[in-house]
Amino acid sequence: MKKIGQKFTAFFFIVASIALLLMGRSQSALIEQTRAQIFNAFIPAIKVVDFPRGATSSLSDWIRNVAVVFSDNQFLREENANLKRQLTEATELEIDNLRLKNLLNIKDGTVTTITASRIVSDSNSPFFKSMLINSGTNDGVKKGHAVVNEEGVIGRTINVAANASRVLLLNDINSRIPVKFADSGVNVILAGDNSPLQLIEFMPEEEKANIGDLILTSGMGGVFPPDLPVGVVSEFTEFGGIRVNPSVNLNRLNYVSVIEYEIASFPTLIEEPVETPPQNEEVEE
Repeated sequence: MKKIGQKFTAFFFIVASIALLLMGRSQSALIEQTRAQIFNAFIPAIKVVDFPRGATSSLSDWIRNVAVVFSDNQFLREENANLKRQLTEATELEIDNLRLKNLLNIKDGTVTTITASRIVSDSNSPFFKSMLINSGTNDGVKKGHAVVNEEGVIGRTINVAANASRVLLLNDINSRIPVKFADSGVNVILAGDNSPLQLIEFMPEEEKANIGDLILTSGMGGVFPPDLPVGVVSEFTEFGGIRVNPSVNLNRLNYVSVIEYEIASFPTLIEEPVETPPQNEEVEE
């Protein structure tokens, strides 16, 4: 009997364990289902609560974008107005210029590129600043043609052969070039003195120069066309002289251009004869 009781007890506990395991699994599934139902019930509520925050964020972004667009629009309006004003002023100046030209019958000067040349040699002399180029009369080069490159003025031809020409550099002591101050338009002469810097001559006493002033060709003399870069004011001497640093590095030249400038032609004024009124002749009686 005792053995039967022990077997029954063991069987009971085994059955109870299996029953507990089955009940735990069923309750776990029930818990998961309950949790899912709770989530489904609270999701709409969460969306409703989160909607004002999202709407506020979107509204803030929209307001920020509108402010940026308004600012850009205002800037573009002002820039457009400035461009229209500048265009109007430029058009008026162009019209005035054309009217003056038509009134005076003035023709613009013409610039013709004769040839591009390679530098054959330079003088390397402290007393004479020149160079030899491999273009001459066979290429259309003539004495007095201007020699330039993309940086500005170099000099002018002084001796021309069939296939070569000698160019007097602007820093030679014999070089004189009519120039002007770009800002003020004051006409002066740029003189070479065989040094790296050139000297301004015939500067009016009432005019003042500043370091960095741009110097351009004036177009006077008929050799160099106007408004070519020549150099910038770089220093003042102790006696009040003005020194100019050339735009072109004359020590590093390889190729140059020879150009011809035909100065603007002015109309010839012809005086019309003045008609004198006929005098009344006395009638003899």
